[in-house]
Amino acid sequence: MIARAFSCCKGLSMKQRIVAFFNLLHIGMVYLSKLMMIAMVLIIFANVVLRYVFNSGLMWSEEVALLLAVWFIFIAMSLGVKQNLHINIALFPVARQPPWLQKILGMLKSAAILTVAVAMLVHGWKLVGFTMQSIMPATQWPAGLLYAILPVSAVIMIYESIMDILGVDTRDQAVDAFLAGKGSLKDVLGGSRG
Repeated sequence: MIARAFSCCKGLSMKQRIVAFFNLLHIGMVYLSKLMMIAMVLIIFANVVLRYVFNSGLMWSEEVALLLAVWFIFIAMSLGVKQNLHINIALFPVARQPPWLQKILGMLKSAAILTVAVAMLVHGWKLVGFTMQSIMPATQWPAGLLYAILPVSAVIMIYESIMDILGVDTRDQAVDAFLAGKGSLKDVLGGSRG
């Protein structure tokens, strides 16, 4: 199915292929975050039932739930950058701002997000490397797995910030339509214009 989806990308430029790749990644992360939330709820619910009804529990449930929560939070943060869902503070209403000021403030916001994302990438990479030597006690997984999402999330935030600064159309409406069940994957990948 993915090979068929990418067949519409043959005539696209490198920039359009990068946008298509990150749009697919965005869609995949939305579905992954949904699955992680469901898994987290099921694991915690099962552990509560086992602990209070059967007087036992899942030893690994807290570590896995923590891992899922951390990953969900950082995936949601990177998705929030694409969808412009983060808290914004306006000193005066956006409707009263002249277009040139809106553009400058938008670029400043994207530059601030880019700065935070680069710091996340650099320090997140170091943190993952440092904690890969530690082992989580219940699951015996490397503790670095807990933080492995930081560099991934940072790369997505860097991409979105750069695209915003450059004013590149990342086909956000097509992605939203696809996720709402109203659009096609071909539109997301840039196969049709409109």
